[in-house]
Amino acid sequence: MNKNIAGLALWSAMLLPALHAQVESPSAAQKPAIVGIAHVAIRVADLQASRAFYEKLGFAQPFEITKDGKVTEAFIKLNDRQYLELYPADAGQTAAFLHVCFEAVNLPGLYPIYTANGVVAPPVRKAGAGNMLLAWKGPEGQTEEITEYLPGSKHSNDFGQHLDGDRIATHLAAAVVPMKDPAATAEYFIQKMNFVDGGVREGAHVTSPAGGKDGSFAFLSQSSPEKLVLVFTGVKEKETLRKLQKQGLPATVEHHRVLARDPDGNLLVFTSH
Repeated sequence: MNKNIAGLALWSAMLLPALHAQVESPSAAQKPAIVGIAHVAIRVADLQASRAFYEKLGFAQPFEITKDGKVTEAFIKLNDRQYLELYPADAGQTAAFLHVCFEAVNLPGLYPIYTANGVVAPPVRKAGAGNMLLAWKGPEGQTEEITEYLPGSKHSNDFGQHLDGDRIATHLAAAVVPMKDPAATAEYFIQKMNFVDGGVREGAHVTSPAGGKDGSFAFLSQSSPEKLVLVFTGVKEKETLRKLQKQGLPATVEHHRVLARDPDGNLLVFTSH
């Protein structure tokens, strides 16, 4: 065998286990499943204003990603397993919803199930923050993501930290976004990702991970005035309203739910259930 070829074969043999280790699931023995929302990614018009807003809600930024000295992504921590990812808009860009990422156990085991259902996606890889990631384009070209937290990642290293006891809420239960065809998008999640059909509620087509206790993803018509709705649960109406008012943030109460908006006009809903 040619020495160069032999060397390449040896190098490849050494590299392949390393590449495999990068996406080895710590929960490989468990049944593949989605367990909830991991993060919601938003492009923001003014990163400083958005960070200041969420800081007033008691949510800290434990880390960020930079490139050439410029922040490209800020991570706002809601709890140990849920974040908002804020991407600063470049010149000419407008604030917008980008994607919802779900958390999975045994993500590599989920991949063949989804591809068998017709999801067209590249293999699971290791992302910049150190976690496993499966990312692809959905039915309207939107990004879909699923992650699994790995030991040693930015998220895992921050478990138990940056959790203000006075956070206005501690759990993100649902994200609602506009789509050209909300019914077809809901059907995509039901048929290809095995989500559960939650029916139509308040004009939104609702889906949820099968067997998951929460993490609903719902779809409104693009004729809706809302760009993004984030639903936080487990709060008390009067106490939440008082906290927002104390921070000088406009808020209203409708149907026993407290409503507020972030600097880009995204709607935040705080409810007891």
